[in-house]
Amino acid sequence: MSNNVFNFIYIAVIILGGMGLTLSALLRIRERDKQNLAILLFVAAMFLYMVVDFITYYFLNENVAGGVAFALITVSDILFSLLIVAWLNLIIVMLQLQDKVKIKWCFWVSVLYQIGSQALSISLGRYDSYLMVETGLGKIVLQTLNAAYVVFVIGVCLFCFWQLRKKDSLSRSKNLYVFLLAPLILYMLWIAYWDYSTWYRTESNLNQIYGLDPLLLLYALLSLFLIYYFVKKDPLKLGSRQVAPEDAVAVIARQYGLSAREEEVLNLLNCGQSNPQIAGELSISENTVKRHINHIFRKTETQSRHEIIYKISNVSKIDL
Repeated sequence: MSNNVFNFIYIAVIILGGMGLTLSALLRIRERDKQNLAILLFVAAMFLYMVVDFITYYFLNENVAGGVAFALITVSDILFSLLIVAWLNLIIVMLQLQDKVKIKWCFWVSVLYQIGSQALSISLGRYDSYLMVETGLGKIVLQTLNAAYVVFVIGVCLFCFWQLRKKDSLSRSKNLYVFLLAPLILYMLWIAYWDYSTWYRTESNLNQIYGLDPLLLLYALLSLFLIYYFVKKDPLKLGSRQVAPEDAVAVIARQYGLSAREEEVLNLLNCGQSNPQIAGELSISENTVKRHINHIFRKTETQSRHEIIYKISNVSKIDL
């Protein structure tokens, strides 16, 4: 496949990704919860990385050297680590593992990795020879640093996968979360292959190797999924009028197997009533209200009033 075809495909995917980024930003403006923020950060990080990556490895080509190439490759490397952090953050938030995995640890590991990697690359003249360095101790240290970062990211993914298996509350969505974890693991393995290629010159044209980057396909699929989701579910409620609140609650109750009393509690909760108000309305104790609400959270895989109300607001006429 020629470079022109690569460029055309890459530009088309970036345009598609821009649409997904715009839709994610609009949803984040409308619904300010942690999950939508994590999705927006991930989509934005991937979009920025893909744009800079395209300019660096495709639009310019491997013959470019000097200050421009140094700046572009450096920015691309930094955006790569930011993308990985945003990806891990998305996984941690979606799997509700904030108490098990601290994203700030992943961030600071990435910062230290970039500082060490960039310092060694500059001192070894890696950017002066288009990512190539001569054999020596510095090369071994840089190789070890890159490999350690790959192992760290894969290790975090495997730990998250292990935690996912123990979470019964996420059983309905486990397949979706596996699709978040598996591509990151595969991508980091490909990064290891890319590093190997640059170190040992296994291919004469590194751009041809980079043309096999699985992130391009992943980004295209992600963008198509986001567009499909917005067309199918209409989370921004741009289509026909919204479903009546009581009908939306009935849909949630049917989908998640809520009892009749839990549906009554959810209706009042959705109207903004407090626990004492719900207790007075239904002539039950506040402790009973709390028990019903906890059952609702467990069955609907939510953790707060905001999350369950957001889930109710996303019910569309298609779901009736």
